[in-house]
Amino acid sequence: MRRPVWTLDLVRDTNAPLEQVVRVLSEGTAFYLWHPRLKVVEVCVQLRESAYFKANYKSHPFPGVEEQGIFEVWPDGERLLLIHRATFKGWPVLLMMGWWRVRSRRMWECLVESL
Repeated sequence: MRRPVWTLDLVRDTNAPLEQVVRVLSEGTAFYLWHPRLKVVEVCVQLRESAYFKANYKSHPFPGVEEQGIFEVWPDGERLLLIHRATFKGWPVLLMMGWWRVRSRRMWECLVESL
């Protein structure tokens, strides 16, 4: 039997400076200030240009669960578009997905507040 898989997409826009958001997402050491599951994570930057940033990570937020996520940031007119896509694999996901959805709802807002 296959492991359950659940995805979570969080899309927001903000007027935060691109450079500051990219700096925080690139480091991966202070995620505990704004991310509900990730405390310290190794971030692999896939693409970093003057107007676009993309990075991914892997984590185990709960025993038996693997989380793979992508952060994308780029300007959208006068605002900055923030996208987080996460895929969770494992049987405990069935118990945790509702709680993680509620906890993640304000993730991007907490990031901007921490800048």
